Amino acid sequence: MNRIIIIILIISIIGNIIGLIFAYRYFVGQRQIRRLDRSLDNAGTTIESMKQALESQFSTRLIFLHHSVGRGILFEGGLMDSLMKSGIIVNHATYGDAIGENTDICHWLPKFQNDMNRIFTFEFHPEKYYTDGRTNDIIVFKPCFPNSNIIDEGTAPGDPVSSMQTTANYKAVFNNLKNEFKKFPDKLFIYMTSPPLVPEHTTPEKSQRNRDFNNWLINEYLPQYHEETGLNNFYIFDLFDVLADSNNVLKEEYRTGIREDSHPNIRGSKAVAQKFMEFFRPIMAVWMETKATES
Repeated sequence: MNRIIIIILIISIIGNIIGLIFAYRYFVGQRQIRRLDRSLDNAGTTIESMKQALESQFSTRLIFLHHSVGRGILFEGGLMDSLMKSGIIVNHATYGDAIGENTDICHWLPKFQNDMNRIFTFEFHPEKYYTDGRTNDIIVFKPCFPNSNIIDEGTAPGDPVSSMQTTANYKAVFNNLKNEFKKFPDKLFIYMTSPPLVPEHTTPEKSQRNRDFNNWLINEYLPQYHEETGLNNFYIFDLFDVLADSNNVLKEEYRTGIREDSHPNIRGSKAVAQKFMEFFRPIMAVWMETKATES
């Protein structure tokens, strides 16, 4: 009996030690995230000040609708700096901004139907808008990584405002968005696909559906949009593909090291920023040439 008690005590002590280790790692990870957030806030404040000072010198303005992953790409990854060096002022709407709060795929159609004017006139976070006639020329929008968890194929034609994450519903969103984008041929719209999840937060079936949906967007939907509208004002950047491995989850080298955290680390954010600029430069050149021809 005493041996059983001793064994139970030993198991209990070991369990407590393991629990303390995980709790410590979680605490350290959260502290690192808070420190990073503070650094990004400081960087964001500095860049916003620079942006406002330089804005009068640039004629092209870009708005990026995003949440935390987008924030990392802009600041840690250096995308904002690269765009500004290319002569583009970057305005970003995120948490705390009316047009930046909801960025799930089911939110895009109502947002572009009802809030286009605010999207065009948004100047900087939080809730600052142009009042002098200036507008954003380029609209980049990105959903959060939970949107990469497509639970089912669904039933066509799908519901574009349903929160149920199915392939049919996602396709319905973009099939309806084409009607909104073609209203503004002088604007450039760029969709960033949702980032991949860590393995703990998805299944092979769900993540494969997301890969298939992104492939449909790029290989079928996008050419069809260009052909039907005759416009070159909408493109898709496959952020998912940049960050995902062959199993359609976040690459190990791009993980933060914190269990169940799907945010890419600095290396991942830099990889996305670099790939985006490679993708963006030729598109920007074509769009600028088209605008010059039409004006």
